[in-house]
Amino acid sequence: MPLTRRTALASAFAALSSPALAADPVPLPRVAPAGAGLDPARLEAVLEAGLAGSSLSVAVARGGALVAERYAPTYGPEQAREVASVGKSLVAVLIGMAIEDGRIRGLDQPAADFVPQWAGSPRAAITLRHLMSMTSGLDDRGLALRNVAGDQFALNAAAPLRDPPGTRWAYNTAVYHLLFHVLERAVGEPFPAYARRRLLGPLGMTHTTWLTNTGQGAAGPVTNYYTAIASTPDLLRFGTFVGRGGVWGGRRLVKADFLRTLTQPSQALNPSYGLLWWLNSQPGTTFSGQGAPALRFPGSPPDTVAALGAGGQAVMIVPSLDLVVVRQGMNPPESLLPTLLEGVVGAVRGPGPKAAPVR
Repeated sequence: MPLTRRTALASAFAALSSPALAADPVPLPRVAPAGAGLDPARLEAVLEAGLAGSSLSVAVARGGALVAERYAPTYGPEQAREVASVGKSLVAVLIGMAIEDGRIRGLDQPAADFVPQWAGSPRAAITLRHLMSMTSGLDDRGLALRNVAGDQFALNAAAPLRDPPGTRWAYNTAVYHLLFHVLERAVGEPFPAYARRRLLGPLGMTHTTWLTNTGQGAAGPVTNYYTAIASTPDLLRFGTFVGRGGVWGGRRLVKADFLRTLTQPSQALNPSYGLLWWLNSQPGTTFSGQGAPALRFPGSPPDTVAALGAGGQAVMIVPSLDLVVVRQGMNPPESLLPTLLEGVVGAVRGPGPKAAPVR
């Protein structure tokens, strides 16, 4: 869904008023571009161009270190904004953590174990993998994606089955919203508490909160979940963590094999989509599912993966180069993200830092 000025301002207000912003995280270590194996002049030109096109920030990390960051006059490293569907990729990692915690049996566990409304119906065939690969077959037409007055979980769970699970790829944000509730039911604690304990806290993502509202359910007030609100440095941390295989500060927080599962084609219907992650290894379609198959980042290495959200919110990761590029802002030209990443990749002149002290 597009990000408007109203939603951007609402996100900024929610983030700035959150108590989670009270403590500043230990920053990523800084390395000069030349020390990170990047051409300083070329990188500077790329970042300046990237900051144009309605960008609020662009930032680069390599080798676990911050290499460069640029901010618009109205934005800064301690400010946070809605990341739209980048939140999908955060939730995907949390599902892996819940599997490792023994709270979820695996990706092929029936979703009906957590969505009892589906038991005994054709929707009982839907697995968590179907929900995460956008192949559930559920019809989200008519479902509200913002400011749900009622019970988001009940409303989305009532979506009818349009196609047999696994037979059609359709980008479905309402189905993704169900995963917040699946996680909450699986781990037995409020979603924000689990996310803070398992992911945000260990990574020092103290400028990240969740965009929610209170709805009215059959038994009283309920919490409805939409996405995350995050700062640019927090997104760099997350991207570095994923790009380095799930290790942070010398601790493994999630298995590397699970991250590889998230970031490889999850089905043949759209090979550029993994499990709530976008891929560059094979041509595929975009959010709309329309148009001829194409690479998402044609000028970047095939192992590039990305968490992408409306308005051009992006965490772009190139594991083979130990490189992370983050962009936040308003709706950019369609070519901005591929051009930005291609430019940073083109500035690589040698190996990056080998042993940056990631915290």
